[in-house]
Amino acid sequence: MSLTVTGLLVYLVKSSLIAGLLYGYYRIFLRNRVFHLYNRCYLLGMVVAALVLPLIHLPSGFSTWAINPAPTLSGALHTITAGDWKEADARGPGITAVATDWQGWVAVLYFLAAGLLLSIFFRQLFYIGRLFTKYPREKMGELDLYMTKEPGSPFSFLKNIFWNDQLDIDCSRGQQIFRHEYYHVRQRHTLDLLLMRSVMIFFWPNPFLYLIYRELKTIHEFQADRHALSGGDRYEYAELLVWQTIDSRHPSLLHPFFHSSIQRRITMITQLKSTRPGLTGRVMVLPLLFLLLCAFAGGLRTKHDLPRMNADVSSPMTARKSITVVIDAGHGGIDPGAIASTGIPEKGINLALALRVKKLSAEYNVHVLLTRDNDQLAGGKKSIRESLRYRTEMANKNKADLFVSLHTDADGGTSGFHIYVSPGNAYYSQSVRLGSTLIDQLKLNYATGQDLIESKQHLLVLRESAMPAVLILCGNISDQKDLAYVGNAANQETIARSILKGIVRYENSLEK
Repeated sequence: MSLTVTGLLVYLVKSSLIAGLLYGYYRIFLRNRVFHLYNRCYLLGMVVAALVLPLIHLPSGFSTWAINPAPTLSGALHTITAGDWKEADARGPGITAVATDWQGWVAVLYFLAAGLLLSIFFRQLFYIGRLFTKYPREKMGELDLYMTKEPGSPFSFLKNIFWNDQLDIDCSRGQQIFRHEYYHVRQRHTLDLLLMRSVMIFFWPNPFLYLIYRELKTIHEFQADRHALSGGDRYEYAELLVWQTIDSRHPSLLHPFFHSSIQRRITMITQLKSTRPGLTGRVMVLPLLFLLLCAFAGGLRTKHDLPRMNADVSSPMTARKSITVVIDAGHGGIDPGAIASTGIPEKGINLALALRVKKLSAEYNVHVLLTRDNDQLAGGKKSIRESLRYRTEMANKNKADLFVSLHTDADGGTSGFHIYVSPGNAYYSQSVRLGSTLIDQLKLNYATGQDLIESKQHLLVLRESAMPAVLILCGNISDQKDLAYVGNAANQETIARSILKGIVRYENSLEK
């Protein structure tokens, strides 16, 4: 999963959906039941599942079978390596140097909010830290007891209990309260809250994390209440809970005895002897987790994710149904692109290849849309930035099935053909599959790199395309052999047909 803004947003959406579904299950089947340890583990596991599942990439055969039993592609995916896009060096701000304004603002707002939450977290830790030096400590076995005058005490934090010196610890009520706080210490409940707060800081847009955090604190109180009773009278203990007016002036990291969820705690106390085991509700979460794993691991399922068998080299070179593909001839107009040592600009070669693909596309049942069909910036825009935005906006507006950007390299680049993908693209796994298919097709006619390349700078035209997208680097025009090949009209037709065949084979491999 890339740390681009788009990748982060996609990840947060998936994570929130998973957390929401699991929390909804909890509310319906598990909330306010007496199996508190199970619920504690479930809530913590829910957070782990929400954070981890979107990052898991299942083997295509497994994930496809789990959703809709179907065979997989016969061709193997190619290895992915990291690489730099050299092209921008020749002409200043280029395809990789431009970022959309909204992404910058989203990133700024995201980290500002995270920074604010982090400062609040540290402020609460600082408040708790001051208590250690403000009040005397009494060692009691594995825990430390502090006699304080703090509002909201008694409360516990890690292996420490901060007691209210106005409360007699030796009276029957004091002993019940002490057993309650001691249970928090023994069960390490504070670690749950510290973990949750850390997660909430970095994944703060997920609204379900706050609900889980609040519910987890309540579960802690349920557990501690059960221990504090120790065979005592439930109704006397319930009376104890309302004995003191609630004082909420304490950090949320603490476990104050007089907690705000008193009503639920009293209700739960009266259910301590409930015989309802709720076994079905606990067991049925397993198939739910399995479905979530299949649905969200490695990406939301789309038609591009459902491969099919028999997509081998003998398959017909016509798409089963008409598909729309945007062919992007890189640069144009005031933007020459890379310039060969002989002075030949990249933009003309890119355009010639794109026009050739367009001309031949009808034979393959492929509908091609060109981002430009003459020597100007795409969309007739006045600046490179506007032109780059237009290319992806045009593809997205036309709901294209695929996006293929054509470029060449120059001085400093490597010879031969190479294919780039962007991990910031929402259809990354499908882009990898498309790129692998194109490599297999292009290498039949000319030297082609066997590895897909992930640009460290996350190419904008690939990242912002709402469809599988690849960039084909059609040789190095400073290399005489490459220039002679891509500059020849007959070879340009071969290249165009290889691209179209790769597109058709990819599309025909999808479940219809």
